[in-house]
Amino acid sequence: MQHNRKPPRLEQQSNGKWYIIYAEGRRSKRFSLRTNDLATAQARYRRWEKTYDLQTVIYHDPTISRCLDLWYTQWVIGDPKNPRMITAKSGRNRYNAIMNNLNAYFGNMKVSEVKSEHSLKYREMREAGIIGRCPAVSGTVRVELQRLRACFKHMVQRVEPREQRLTLEEIPFVELPPPSPPRERVLDEEEVEIIREVCPDLVLNGQGRRPSNRLSRIGRFVMIALETAQRKSAILELKWDQVDLENNKIHFNPEGRTQTNKKRPTVPISPILRPVLERAKEEAHNAYVLDKATSIDDQLKTLAHNLDIPGLHSHVFRHTWATRAVTRGVPLMKVALFLGDTVKTVEENYAHLQPNYLEDVFESEPKT
Repeated sequence: MQHNRKPPRLEQQSNGKWYIIYAEGRRSKRFSLRTNDLATAQARYRRWEKTYDLQTVIYHDPTISRCLDLWYTQWVIGDPKNPRMITAKSGRNRYNAIMNNLNAYFGNMKVSEVKSEHSLKYREMREAGIIGRCPAVSGTVRVELQRLRACFKHMVQRVEPREQRLTLEEIPFVELPPPSPPRERVLDEEEVEIIREVCPDLVLNGQGRRPSNRLSRIGRFVMIALETAQRKSAILELKWDQVDLENNKIHFNPEGRTQTNKKRPTVPISPILRPVLERAKEEAHNAYVLDKATSIDDQLKTLAHNLDIPGLHSHVFRHTWATRAVTRGVPLMKVALFLGDTVKTVEENYAHLQPNYLEDVFESEPKT
């Protein structure tokens, strides 16, 4: 016997609250929108409807926009009980920007319509600034197209319900731009000493600022970056419950967050960093070590100008730490563990800096 299910609908019930009434199998269900206001209920219903559509409607040749939505909701964010990569607004904004750019070109295409030449055209339009808020460098375009590849992988291996999964033969080839050249900027000894002298006590007051004796946000960021070599996003999202002063460790991967390829390790707190963290903890306003997880780039540019340190960006601290560690003889395995990188990556970038590198390849002098 065929059952004609009614589509999901809004309904205000006796308690004044608006509910979504929908069918799941042969059973009728309701979902509270927790509001008495119709306009609010309608806005929440639209968001719910999109999620419901992703979970229940099967497309055998979906659009790229739909694939990106499935990848983002199921893999990037996950569900509240099992969150994945996104833990702060900065992360969400970064992924939203990537999806907006990809959707601007690929969004309305079906999977079967995407060809390898479309990757080249996308790169051309991104680098020209036709797509996106501003022209993109090759490395940025590469990252965005890598996310499209990850989206396709999700559609083959992980998407739920399983009926939505595609075959490898259906997935188009996404051609990537070449990787960006390595960032070679390393702070010299004098620059490191200037930073270690200024930043632990850097208090910023002046026009447009409330008078304060708190250690500045940029001061905290630079000291943590220089002493832990962690990536910018891991530092921006760091909370005080991840800083274990009693056991002298920082757990950069928060509880409940799934590790990605860019691992967030647990590292010891250096003697130089510890007093900075102790002071910052006493002055803390909220759960974030840096007060909030928003961008630090403008403040870093200003600091670089004021200290007369050219080429200062967030990755320089990581590269500097690794270079100094390998140069003074720290084993590559330990450097990799500290960075959250693979030993292979560390070998490719830093092996040549080891003391006595390749000095044992020569023949011994003949004995006389």
